[in-house]
Amino acid sequence: MGNAVINKEGMYSDESREIKIGSEYMSVTQFRDDLYNKFNKQISLMLDAKKPRASFTDKGRLEPRRAYRYKFSDQLFKKNQSIPTGDTTVIFMIDGSGSMNSNYRIEKCSAICSAFAKSVNDVTKNQIKFEVFVKSAPALQDDNYGGSFVTLTKVLSNVGLRTQHNDFDKILKLNTSCPFREDDSEYNEHSFTSEFAVLPALRKYMAKKLTTKNAIVVNLTDGEAYCNLGGEYKSFGNKENGAMRTKYLSNVPHVTVIVGDGIRDEEAKQAYGQDRVTIEDENFVPKLFSMFMKMLESQYE
Repeated sequence: MGNAVINKEGMYSDESREIKIGSEYMSVTQFRDDLYNKFNKQISLMLDAKKPRASFTDKGRLEPRRAYRYKFSDQLFKKNQSIPTGDTTVIFMIDGSGSMNSNYRIEKCSAICSAFAKSVNDVTKNQIKFEVFVKSAPALQDDNYGGSFVTLTKVLSNVGLRTQHNDFDKILKLNTSCPFREDDSEYNEHSFTSEFAVLPALRKYMAKKLTTKNAIVVNLTDGEAYCNLGGEYKSFGNKENGAMRTKYLSNVPHVTVIVGDGIRDEEAKQAYGQDRVTIEDENFVPKLFSMFMKMLESQYE
């Protein structure tokens, strides 16, 4: 086993890239900007939902204009309710495995996260917190990490003052190299598919670093979990993936965005649960934000 050396800059490419959407080619930046405009509208709707909404109950502040209803109803008291989106962090986890290099999958995922970050910055003045991580299962072993291991790497965030984590354009250059290389190599290793094997690390991070009361986890992936853990090549697949989701996300609202066709629907249901949406769906954006709103509302019921 060699020694693994951290090299986060190896996760990014220098060249500008084009992607194919339908039958058209465009730059990753153009695709991000198109998503950004769509996200702006949806985030504005989220903010509108946050505005206080009047409801009537049998206790609270008397609403004089409803007093005449006393003989028919006891709902005479007015109460304003709102959904405080500023108390929620949206956590994105991008699949950094080698298969994400095909059919522009890693580019689409990075564009989604970049567009969300720009919209949150421009529309809400960062009222909504977000964190973006890349999931990796390096194709190497190191005794210092217990043999085969998985890792989470933060690549974008509006939490704290670390400006290097707030670069909307740099994330568009993500490739499928993991943040590690062998100490005698100049190139980063590629990654297997770690998926929810990273959840213990994520929950520890949330417990120590999360600055909001609530969180929503957005998992972006092209399919099945496939990696090894430890020094004895213990495999981690869809069955284990579903078990980890149940154990670590049962009380955390989460949605999985499927990019590509690398997993069948029944397998996706077992691994990722009911709340899934595919980026190829023409209604992808409104569906995703509809899920966000339901999750926000459930946290304040």
